[in-house]
Amino acid sequence: TRLRPAEIGGLSALGITRVSVSRPPRVGILSSGDEVIPPGDSPQYGQIRDVNSYTLAALVARRGANPVLGGIVPDRADALEREMRQALDACDMLVITAGSSASARDLTAQTIQKMGAPGVLVHGVNVKPGKPTILGVCDGKAVIGLPGNPVSALVIAGLFALPVVDRLLGLKVGRPEASISARLSINLASQAGREDFVPVRLFQTPDGLVADPIFYKSNLIFTLARADGLLHIPADATGLPVNAPVDVKLL
Repeated sequence: TRLRPAEIGGLSALGITRVSVSRPPRVGILSSGDEVIPPGDSPQYGQIRDVNSYTLAALVARRGANPVLGGIVPDRADALEREMRQALDACDMLVITAGSSASARDLTAQTIQKMGAPGVLVHGVNVKPGKPTILGVCDGKAVIGLPGNPVSALVIAGLFALPVVDRLLGLKVGRPEASISARLSINLASQAGREDFVPVRLFQTPDGLVADPIFYKSNLIFTLARADGLLHIPADATGLPVNAPVDVKLL
């Protein structure tokens, strides 16, 4: 149980002044990629600022964890293994965003496999955005490899990293998230067999709340900055029609 103001007041009313609580888990966060530079640097051709470290740190901190930023790791096997081992030794779980190339993602999976048993459990999920996700466990600690694109990384972290944080906090996994009902503003296509998570803006109209999809590229973090929530299209659907009732998970 999370101690909200009401729980703290209830304990006080019962004269209970000391309780046992879970220590906030330490979540190691690494960004990898030769093209990634610190946010304060000016990017040259082919370089990008490190967005993921800071969005992920804010995400897990809001959930109640302590983020531990490990910095930027180049796409070299020795450097990646060294930094991942240090992060796993110091933290309760590890989240790493892979470089943009397929070879960099393969390097991340290969390195996770070396970190401890059983290693990589899943390499690739049928979700948009976020297909090249890596899920692993290394000697009892969760390791999650996220896509390098900022929108994909943030959406996938919400799906897979936050439930691990909840478990480490001793909270019930799968508890309801804040959501709101709305109507879809347009026809929205999807691929059967794949789950889609679509950023939407919410508008109040005389006929009720409307969810308007934001079409985007997954490397543009301002897509989510402009969104009010995410609309989920299940894998067994080929899309949703205009005016369909939808539940929007609030961001």
